[in-house]
Amino acid sequence: MIKESILQVIMAGIGTLGFSIYFRVREKNVAASTAAGIIGWAIYLLIFHFTEQLFLSNFVAAFLVYLYAEIMARILKAPSNIFLIPGIIPLLPGGTLYYTMQAIVEGDRDTAVLQGTQTAIITVGIAAGIVVGTVLFYYIVRRSTEKKSK
Repeated sequence: MIKESILQVIMAGIGTLGFSIYFRVREKNVAASTAAGIIGWAIYLLIFHFTEQLFLSNFVAAFLVYLYAEIMARILKAPSNIFLIPGIIPLLPGGTLYYTMQAIVEGDRDTAVLQGTQTAIITVGIAAGIVVGTVLFYYIVRRSTEKKSK
């Protein structure tokens, strides 16, 4: 179990590195961008191990990847998207989407519904994590800016 999880985290890092290069992230930011994918997938595995809930696991992982992206953007003086987009790549529901499409093509309605539901749950979890992270982060930034101006 632990060896498999470590291997998954390493593979998430390699995949994220590939997307960082593909998206032409500057050389000085590639390590931080790759770390976003590693962190996101490690958090996902940890939360899923304890809860076995797709939504919660993806929500928390996407939320923390978003916060990491915003923090790194300020530290490295770069756009947060270069950390966020590659960072959520490992979370994307490619496998479940593939199996949904395969079941639809084969006419297996039960599998299509099951896999389609899982795809939707994962997608909504990722989107909700990013949205909640955005709202909270900018609320905190705005509050700290207001306090400084007083």
